[in-house]
Amino acid sequence: MTLASLWSIVKPSFSTLQDSHAINSLLDPQHAKNQTPHKTAISKLTAKQQANLKSPIKDVNEQLNSIRSCFNPLHPLFSPGSWIVNHFSSRISFHSSSSSSSDEDLYQHLQSLNLAFRSSQVNHNSTAVIVDGGIKKSHVATAAVHIWANNSVIKQLQVHSINITSIKAELMAIRTGLISAMEIDNIHNINVITDSIAAARKILESKVDSFQNMFIPLASAVKIFLSKDGRNKIHFWYCPSRAEWPKHKLVDDQVKASLYIPIFPSKESYLFSKKKECDNILCKWQSSFANSLKKGHYFLNFEDKKERVIKPTYAKEGS
Repeated sequence: MTLASLWSIVKPSFSTLQDSHAINSLLDPQHAKNQTPHKTAISKLTAKQQANLKSPIKDVNEQLNSIRSCFNPLHPLFSPGSWIVNHFSSRISFHSSSSSSSDEDLYQHLQSLNLAFRSSQVNHNSTAVIVDGGIKKSHVATAAVHIWANNSVIKQLQVHSINITSIKAELMAIRTGLISAMEIDNIHNINVITDSIAAARKILESKVDSFQNMFIPLASAVKIFLSKDGRNKIHFWYCPSRAEWPKHKLVDDQVKASLYIPIFPSKESYLFSKKKECDNILCKWQSSFANSLKKGHYFLNFEDKKERVIKPTYAKEGS
């Protein structure tokens, strides 16, 4: 997978109107290429004015910034016998230290990490990919990547997204850095250094959930990389932020210092957006069910101990 194809996954959506179309001037700048925003564009309105506005233009802006879940249960990666772990378990390793480890255990782990990093810098067939991801109060996620070779940073990458959770931001950073490293010629060993091993392990999971649009492209690229040469290996190293390991702290500081302006400054949080989406789906389903002649009879509601009806949830990757 090339960087161009990676960018096609993470880049914002744009309207498909012609550049000369008048409506483009009413859309927000990031959705209207080569246009100067009109004085009455949505981005120029106050929060109160936007709240009272009802128009197709507002609907277009909201649609371009909506949450897009992508599920593909029939993807070959989910077929029995096709999982990455079935074929390459010996060439993907995870080196972690428990969050409850003592200071002495953490020190020993960091010593091993130092050795692995130095080894990757003297070996011309190895590289180190240091990644970090985080979310600010503006709900904009930032993923930063430093790729090291020959004791210097040979590539820096930064990607932004909205409406994702913190672990997805970490996975976005891993995906950006790892795919970039796999494109480097004559690289057989890649050391990925991250403060979220949980996100890295998602690459080996084969279940259908909202992480699909993140780990399917990455898992596919990893499978191609490992299949290409029997010497190719990927090592994931845990590096907690509290350890302030110098190389990782550079990336962590870059994420914290990011001043990326949100696409929609007034956009609600990820969980609120999911709640809104979930409520709309439930409302449509209940309305359709209530009006259906095929619903049958004697349906029972699931209730909790206080006799409250239990409904599907949007929170914490719920149904």
